[in-house]
Amino acid sequence: MPDRVGTEPPIADAASLAPPPGRRRGLLHERFALHGLEYPIAPTANRLRYMLGGLTFFGILLLIVTGVLLDQFYNANPIAAHDSILYIVTKVPLGDWLRGLHYWGASIVLVTVFLHMSYVFWRRSYVRPREVTWWAGVALFLVLFAMAFTGTVLRADQEGGEALEHAVAGAGMSGPLGAVLSPDFTTSTSLLSRLHSLHVSLLPMILIALVALHFWLIRNHGINATEPKTSVFAQHLPKLTGYALFLMGLAGTLAAFFPPGLGYPSVAGVEVTKPFWPFLWIYVVENTMGMVGMIAAPIIIFGFLFIVPLIDRPREGHGRPRLVMALALVLLALYVGGIIYGVFAPHKQHLGM
Repeated sequence: MPDRVGTEPPIADAASLAPPPGRRRGLLHERFALHGLEYPIAPTANRLRYMLGGLTFFGILLLIVTGVLLDQFYNANPIAAHDSILYIVTKVPLGDWLRGLHYWGASIVLVTVFLHMSYVFWRRSYVRPREVTWWAGVALFLVLFAMAFTGTVLRADQEGGEALEHAVAGAGMSGPLGAVLSPDFTTSTSLLSRLHSLHVSLLPMILIALVALHFWLIRNHGINATEPKTSVFAQHLPKLTGYALFLMGLAGTLAAFFPPGLGYPSVAGVEVTKPFWPFLWIYVVENTMGMVGMIAAPIIIFGFLFIVPLIDRPREGHGRPRLVMALALVLLALYVGGIIYGVFAPHKQHLGM
């Protein structure tokens, strides 16, 4: 039977979770106060489905490390950007593999965060007092999408150029809200350079702040489970790390055998590519609704995610409202089905529609 929503499990006696008397702590354990990791948690947290959020965090760390290394060789000048990536791929030792590791790491992160949010939604772990935890997760999901978009643009190949043109067109339709994405926003620097700064500074700072808030709330509210907290986080962390190392190894293997391609420098006004796979669902909506679909589809899906805690408030003797579940299934079909169909959908001109 599913766990009851909104119940708080009893906390185990702290003495029973403490290390045995006489055990000597290691130097690192003592200096870095690692005993702080011995706080009680529910044993169910050690199951893989409860580790998806932690795996997302490890993936983000991988993206930060590989991103910092790649950025040492990247030139954000629109004229030199494409050539700098060619330099990374052909001249930098292990540069092609490092770029592939960043690419596949991003794909894995987007998959794990989607699965994590889907499981959290299924268990209704966004109800009081965990509404802010959910909102922080949704905002984190949105920032990861923004980083995937800006990362695509930085390639300065045909796919990146088309993504940038779509963003500029969408910004023009958004009025003052889209002014920052206008090439005329400032003449002191190029739009590509500003997106580069967004990708490597502002978005990561927002991401780290959201992760910190998310972890703080989970640390204090705990997971949505009714069983006693008879385990400790220090036992959970090695298992989580093991799964994370497996995923990193998978990303490294994919990077070695399936490195991401790089197209020719972009040609303005031409649409011959499809977007990075996480955006294919938007591409499909654009095929039917035109450019307005590029704005409407994300607003609908992320808007629904943000209001879920407000429209699904548990009542005694009542389950989840049917309308909430119906909307969730429709949007899930739009998202997952759109990505799958987008792989096979025909190329279509969207700019100017």
